[in-house]
Amino acid sequence: MYKTKDVVLTGFALFAMLFGAGNLIFPPSVGYAVGDNWKLAALGFCITGIGFPLMGIIASGFAGTKLDHFSDKVSPLFSKIFNTVLILAIGPCLAIPRTGATAFEIMVTPHLGADLHWVKYIFLIIYFGFVLLFCLKESSVIERIGKILTPILLIVLAIIICKGLIDPIGSIVSLDTSNNFRFGFYSGYQTMDTLAAIIFASIILKSINAKNKLSRKEQFSFLLKASGIAVCGLAIVYCGILYIGATAAGTLENHGTTQLLNAIVKQLLGTQGNIILGICVAGACLTTAIGLTATVGDYFKTMLNVSYKKVVIINVLVSFAFATFGVDSIVRISAPVLIFLYPIAIVLIFLNFFRAYIQERSVFIGAVVGAALIGFTEMMLGFFPVASTQGTMGSIMRILDTIYLSLPLQDYGLAWIVPSIVFALIFKIIEKVKNTQVVQN
Repeated sequence: MYKTKDVVLTGFALFAMLFGAGNLIFPPSVGYAVGDNWKLAALGFCITGIGFPLMGIIASGFAGTKLDHFSDKVSPLFSKIFNTVLILAIGPCLAIPRTGATAFEIMVTPHLGADLHWVKYIFLIIYFGFVLLFCLKESSVIERIGKILTPILLIVLAIIICKGLIDPIGSIVSLDTSNNFRFGFYSGYQTMDTLAAIIFASIILKSINAKNKLSRKEQFSFLLKASGIAVCGLAIVYCGILYIGATAAGTLENHGTTQLLNAIVKQLLGTQGNIILGICVAGACLTTAIGLTATVGDYFKTMLNVSYKKVVIINVLVSFAFATFGVDSIVRISAPVLIFLYPIAIVLIFLNFFRAYIQERSVFIGAVVGAALIGFTEMMLGFFPVASTQGTMGSIMRILDTIYLSLPLQDYGLAWIVPSIVFALIFKIIEKVKNTQVVQN
C-alpha cells in the first residue's frame, strides 16, 4: 500500500516535471489570439499540454519498465527509430535550443532590446557553457539553484495570475476566430511534454516503486491520484495565464511569443517583475537544459557506443546553433515536426492502455501507420502552405489539403483518429487471412 503523503509529494513532483519554465510563453499567445473564445482554446491546450503527458506516464507503466517497451509491439526497429526521434526533439533539435533562446528573450531582451545580436551570442555562449560544465562535472549546485528558483517562479506566477484576475489588463475583446479548440490543441504540442513524459516515464515509475513496492493495480491507483494533483496545478497556471493573454488582446501589441509575456508582466508588476521573472525563468531553463543534455548523452552513449563527453559536446554545439535563431523561429520550425510526431505518440499511448487486451501486433502497426499518414500530411501542409506554394508541389498540396479537410474530426485536430482505427482493422484482417492460409497449407 501507499501513503497519502507519498501521493501528494509525487503529484507535486509530476507538476514540477511537466511545468517547464519555457512553456510559460505559449498560453498568453493562445489567449491573445482567440480573445473571448479563450475557454475552448484553453481546453484544447490543457488536453495536449497536461492530459496526454500524464496519460503517457500511466500508459508507460502498462507497457513495461524500459523505454523500448513503449513502442516495441510495432517492431524493435521502429522502437529504436521512434525513440531516437523523440530524444532529438526534446534534445538538441528543438527543446534544448528553445530553453536558451527563451532565457535570453525573457531575461535580457526587455532591458537591452533585441537588436544587439552580439549580446545574444555572448549570453548563449555563457548559457551553454554552463550546460556543458554541469553535464561533464557532476555537481548538486545547479539542482539546488533549481529547487530555490522554481518555488520563487511559482510565487511570481501566482502573483501575476491573481493580479491579472483582480485587476485585468483590459476587457476581453470579441474576435472572429474559428477552430479555437484545434488552435489550443495544436499549441499544446509546443510544450513537448507528451514526448518528454514517454522518455522519462521509466525513471518516474522506478522512483515510485522503489519507495512503495506497489502491485500493478496499486501503481495505477497511485499514479491516477498523483496525476490529479498535477492536473489541477497545471490547469490553474496554464488557464490563468491564457486568460490574462485574452485580456491583453485589446490593449497590448503582440510582437512575438516572449515579447507578449514580457509586456504582460511589465503591465502587471512593472520592471521589477520582469527582472525577477527573467532570473527565475533563466535559472529554470538552465536546469531543464542540463537535465535534457544529460539524458541525450546517456541515450546515445549506450546506443552508439561512444563516449558520453563527445555526445554532450556535440549536443551543446548543435543546441547553441539552433538557439541563435530565436524562440519564434524555433517554434515555426518545430510546429510541423510536432504535428507529425504527436498523433503517433498519442495513438501509442492509447494502445498501451489496452496492451493487455490487444494481443495482435498488426493492430499496433496499422494504428501507427494511420496516425503517421495523417501526421505526415499535416506536416507537409505546414511546411508547404497551400496559399503560398506554387507549381507541381502546390498542386500536390492542394490535393492533400482537399483530402485532409474531408476527414472526420479534423476541425478539432483529431483527423488521425478514424484513419488509425481503419488501418488497425485492415491490418488485423490481413494478418487473420494470412494466418488462415498458413493453417490451411
